[in-house]
Amino acid sequence: MPDAPRRIPTAKAFRLGLLATGAVVALELFNGAACYGHGVRAQLVSLGFVAVGFLPGLIALASKNPLRTVGAALLFAPWLLLAFYTDCVRPYQGGGASMIYVAVVLYGFASSAVGALLTGPVLRRLGVVVGDV
Repeated sequence: MPDAPRRIPTAKAFRLGLLATGAVVALELFNGAACYGHGVRAQLVSLGFVAVGFLPGLIALASKNPLRTVGAALLFAPWLLLAFYTDCVRPYQGGGASMIYVAVVLYGFASSAVGALLTGPVLRRLGVVVGDV
């Protein structure tokens, strides 16, 4: 007899999605403060800019399966880490202003969309079902 699926209540899945969104926000706030010395206004602008790239994750938060936001965050966060490395860790390579956040938005959007779309089927394959009894 096959194992019964593990059911996660929608409210808990939503909280996990909020936690994943909070992790993305925390990463961007860290980048802004530690690397660029942003004040409050600049932090809000940068969060708005990054929200465009994380839009699939934010949309997934309002879906029937908010756990899709976790998958979107897992594939979006590496772009923020790359931005930190490029602008703050790696020695300056010359050539003008950094354009890494263009990559964060463009490639991050695609990555978070893939993460959001694949999380549902992967969870079903693992026997995880989101929804109330």
